Amino acid sequence: MLELLNTKIFDNERNILNADLFVNNLKHTFKAFKFNTKITYEVYRNITIYHITWNDDKSYEDMLELKKEIALALGVTTNEFEIEKEKENEVKIKVQNMKKSTLSLKELLEESKDKDNNNIPLGLSEEDKVIYFNIEKDKNLLVTGVTGIGKTNLFNNIILNILMNKDKTKIIILDSQSINYNAYDKLCEVVNDEQEIINKIKEIRHIFEEKVKNNDQSRIILFIDEIYEIIKNDISVKDDINYLLEVGATMNIHIIMSTDSVLDEDINYLFDKDDISKLSFYLTTRREYNKFLDNYIDKSLGRDGIYVSTNSTLTRISLPLIEDDEITRVVDNLEVNI
Repeated sequence: MLELLNTKIFDNERNILNADLFVNNLKHTFKAFKFNTKITYEVYRNITIYHITWNDDKSYEDMLELKKEIALALGVTTNEFEIEKEKENEVKIKVQNMKKSTLSLKELLEESKDKDNNNIPLGLSEEDKVIYFNIEKDKNLLVTGVTGIGKTNLFNNIILNILMNKDKTKIIILDSQSINYNAYDKLCEVVNDEQEIINKIKEIRHIFEEKVKNNDQSRIILFIDEIYEIIKNDISVKDDINYLLEVGATMNIHIIMSTDSVLDEDINYLFDKDDISKLSFYLTTRREYNKFLDNYIDKSLGRDGIYVSTNSTLTRISLPLIEDDEITRVVDNLEVNI
């Protein structure tokens, strides 16, 4: 079904030329300060990594003292990179590329060689490796970020991946905004009304109990847009959500949900659960990142940073941009071929 997706051509030539130029700048800089260096680099879609080694009596601390000069050579500010120690006489410097290209779903799926339907490709790491959400292993996913930052786009990415797998997964979308996911209503169950959303969550809890009785392992994936708003409207649903998060995966019921709110007490309990992975778009304060993610954050993550946290491992990723015409073509094709 890749032919239904938009084709984008990624050209990294400009970033490679920039890296060649910056290596020359670095060599001149180090030579001026009596460093005898060897520099190699790797250019990825969004970052370039420089590996610098030296074979003289200079130390890592001597290298750190040159951070301002290194920044000038790389055309960045000193707070845009860190000098990471690899070995006694080796450091790594990671710099954001000047030219960046939007990732498409087609590019992502072409990079993904994994045919396991449990693995949903979310995006690419900084080193251009496919990052997966494994439904069987990761079980549930909680997404946060300020309004308008890309949570709906992420949901579209995951929904299209599941639909294109054609593995008979039942998709239920609870969308209190009533505008984001109606394009899928021919193939998925889309619920917009606030009270009907509450009723549906309680119904799914009952469905779980029936699945246990019948040993029914058919897969259900429940998407909940703005879980905090739903809990705020009816606090009783909090117990149902908690129950499904804890045991739903044992009968193949999985929840993927989003929230704008991180600091409210009614939502905090979700952050400490073992059977839930987390994906964070931009948050306004470091305190919010520390509350949400499994890692302590002691520096700015940047407005364009998107981070996945699984099993205490924090990975920065880029997500594909899903376009409306792609959704229409995939849905129309699948509707005809059901």
